[in-house]
Amino acid sequence: MQHTKFKKDIRSWKRQKVKLLVIAGRRKSGKDVLVDYLMNNYKGFKHYRIAEAPTLIAKILELPPDRKVQQVLFGVNKLLWPLLGESAYKRRVAKMLDREKPRLAIVEAIRPKEEYEEFVTKRRGILIGVTASGPLRYARALRDSKHNQEKRDEGKMSFKEFMSRENLAIERDIDWIVKRAHFVLDNNYQTHTPFYKLVDEVMQELGFKRKK
Repeated sequence: MQHTKFKKDIRSWKRQKVKLLVIAGRRKSGKDVLVDYLMNNYKGFKHYRIAEAPTLIAKILELPPDRKVQQVLFGVNKLLWPLLGESAYKRRVAKMLDREKPRLAIVEAIRPKEEYEEFVTKRRGILIGVTASGPLRYARALRDSKHNQEKRDEGKMSFKEFMSRENLAIERDIDWIVKRAHFVLDNNYQTHTPFYKLVDEVMQELGFKRKK
């Protein structure tokens, strides 16, 4: 974890009316595990998922809910940019935050720098980065593909193919973003328990107590 140089940001964050926790990390680093743990063990958070929009579009169009379709639908941002002047999916979450004004919110998972600027710089969210080694993330992808239809195609990938997808345009800024995180959680564990301990330490630093 790292947070020493960001203590001023954290003090300011605690005074905000809308407090955001912003999550970033590579595929299978543990973002979903982190969010599920926060939602189940800490009160008051509302969850906003940037990738929810392409998932909903795929459902409306009756497209298969796999990652290849998701990647193509993220291209909608590029198509709409001349009209909107910004990412459509980032804009959707920003509009929802402005309309609903939740006291506590989790924004998952930012990828391009534009989303960093919106939710961390502009809205002064606390950024939590999650990291894990490539081989371990690949092993998680193979395991999860057996139980999740949306990620079934990942079970057919070689390690080289899995890592090459991280060069896609939508993925290129993730490492840049994680390096700027207020907290970085290393999730190179075979079980969730030690990772949960790190999460609890972050939440304690931010002034939260676990639900009893």
